Amino acid sequence: MTAEDRLEEDVWERKYHLALERMERDEREFRAVEELLRRLALRLAALVRNPDDDVDALLGRLTAALRDGPSAASIEPLLDALSEAVTRADERAGIESPAGQADAGDSAEGDTATVAALRADMARLQELLAVVSARLGDMARYLAGELEETAAGEGADRALDARVREEMRELGEKTLAAADLVTLQAEVTARLSLIDQHFREHREREDARLAAYRERAARMHHRVEELESQATSLQDSLRREHELALTDGLTGLPNRLAYERRMADVEREVRAGTGVACVGAFDIDHFKAINDTYGHAAGDAVLRIVGQALARELEGRAFVARYGGEEFAVVFHDASPAEAEAQAQDLCAMVAKLAFHASSKPVTVTMSGGITRFNASDSMAVAFDRADRALYAAKRAGRNRCVLV
Repeated sequence: MTAEDRLEEDVWERKYHLALERMERDEREFRAVEELLRRLALRLAALVRNPDDDVDALLGRLTAALRDGPSAASIEPLLDALSEAVTRADERAGIESPAGQADAGDSAEGDTATVAALRADMARLQELLAVVSARLGDMARYLAGELEETAAGEGADRALDARVREEMRELGEKTLAAADLVTLQAEVTARLSLIDQHFREHREREDARLAAYRERAARMHHRVEELESQATSLQDSLRREHELALTDGLTGLPNRLAYERRMADVEREVRAGTGVACVGAFDIDHFKAINDTYGHAAGDAVLRIVGQALARELEGRAFVARYGGEEFAVVFHDASPAEAEAQAQDLCAMVAKLAFHASSKPVTVTMSGGITRFNASDSMAVAFDRADRALYAAKRAGRNRCVLV
């Protein structure tokens, strides 16, 4: 329970203790008035036995006081005046006043009965207070649980608060108007039962509302999961489509579009002075003769094997792509022209050592290449065209080699 909940419960308990104190005070005043009225009745009986012509005015005052509502402050002076009138009447009649004796005996007996009655009433009030405290504790625990629920039922909470406040107001009014403890206990029990009923009805409405909310939340959660699954599937599909758009279907290498995107990055880095790169163009020697002699299936096999060999050899050191036909493009990052040329010569030597067979016969496959540095003033097309001219210079020089321009 939070500090706010404990404070609310303390406020309610203080209110009931104050109401109880007020009831006890009213009870004491009621008992005092009752006792004074009893004594007045005794005085009046004495006056009837010993009439006095001077008591008419006194009886008029008594009638007015009783009409306006008896209180200890208004009755006590009249009691004293009646006692004096009774004494005077007894003296004129020459008899000993029995009023005092009867009053004293009756008073002692009445005091004993009053004390016993007050003790019984106090015990009943304690029981009633225990019941009220227990009911208030249940209400406080319920309200503490309500505060932890969602704020969606604020309208219902306000309506419940209004009904409870009205019942408490009615309880206060009925408490003040109760003529005896039995009536008071009945009113308190009835009002607490109504308040408890309001809480139960509110709880039932809240349970129904929360059940509907949880059902909607479950449906929404399921729908969100479906949308997330669809989004993931769509993302996977888009990623695959993107990869396919940038991948050569035959060799599995990046295609020309992927090469151009990589070269766009290289161009920005070189012009910004944050990168160095060389571009290489490679071509399989006598590839048309391979297709014509052994068929296109053999030619495709040669392209696939050479492409995969280049990718393995250059992994982590350079970017290789199938540029088109039997031609491959390579981007040497952070390599000087001499370093790029050395790597290109190694690539040509590696391809020449690959073992190819067609129609159960060994086939010799070689590759030529051209290397050029990518300058800040170059575009990707200018740089590749220069590398391509170096490639054809290598072919004219006898193939199976690399030329640096």
